[in-house]
Amino acid sequence: MNVEKGDIVDQAIDWHLRRHDMDNAGWHEFISWLEASPLHASAYDAIALQDNIPVVAERPVAANDDAKPRWRMIGTGVAAAIAATIIGFAVMPADGRYTIVTQPGEQRDVALSDGTRIEVNGATRLTLDHHNLRVATLEQGEATFHVRHDAGEPFTLQSGERTIEDAGTIFNVSRAGPRLDVQVAEGAVVFEPGKQSVRLTPGSAITVAEDNMTVAVSQIAVETVGGWRHGALSYANVPLSVVGDAVKRRYRVDLTLTGDLSGRSFTGMVRLTGDAARDIPHIAGLIGADWQKHGSRWILSPKGTAAR
Repeated sequence: MNVEKGDIVDQAIDWHLRRHDMDNAGWHEFISWLEASPLHASAYDAIALQDNIPVVAERPVAANDDAKPRWRMIGTGVAAAIAATIIGFAVMPADGRYTIVTQPGEQRDVALSDGTRIEVNGATRLTLDHHNLRVATLEQGEATFHVRHDAGEPFTLQSGERTIEDAGTIFNVSRAGPRLDVQVAEGAVVFEPGKQSVRLTPGSAITVAEDNMTVAVSQIAVETVGGWRHGALSYANVPLSVVGDAVKRRYRVDLTLTGDLSGRSFTGMVRLTGDAARDIPHIAGLIGADWQKHGSRWILSPKGTAAR
């Protein structure tokens, strides 16, 4: 690579490393950088695709050296992949699809080169397409979507048999087995366009239970949409299994609800502190359950039924 392309790679790595700490102004600056050159978008996509590469921090710079800090990546295969992308070769499967997979307790920001941003919760599997940035598939887990508006090409999300179409908004989607939840914070989405065509506006939510083919629309507080991003989970008349799924996405733990707990209804606010050993007993108290811990396994049982 020449010096200019090397600088672009350094900038792309810098943006990728900063993505967890950027405020709104930072995101606007980042989008402007992406749009300034096709090479910027290509470099960033390559870095994001190789997100699990080890990166070593900045090399020390002498006091009289005004050169930009450089980043050193380990692995010649990764460097070659990034270089190939910048000069125009595809570094992706032939059909352009790639999958973002997070482990329980892991959260990621994915910035697409069209300006769309996706915040991905733990225990999530999300498939995107380099050839078509306006489509995605959520196979399991949860994500909050910040979609760039394009009236001529709406963003389409597939999850199971269901389709969600968005024209530029912020919305949260979670998938746990046969249950799908969609909540809208800004703008509007259309659930099952061309079929049921349910339009959801800010403060609207829809829950689909595919095992018994039920669909329910409700109203929620806008500020609670995507609350998992800052540890504030708000529920209205949901099965406790939904709360359990949220905990398992947040923490790398094995959580089991015994007896009839999974199906019991829960309404309230759950705040996650980042410490499972503190939060799970607290949740047990909220729902009137006993708890036990065996290694990484937590068991919640109806009050008075836990085995001793």
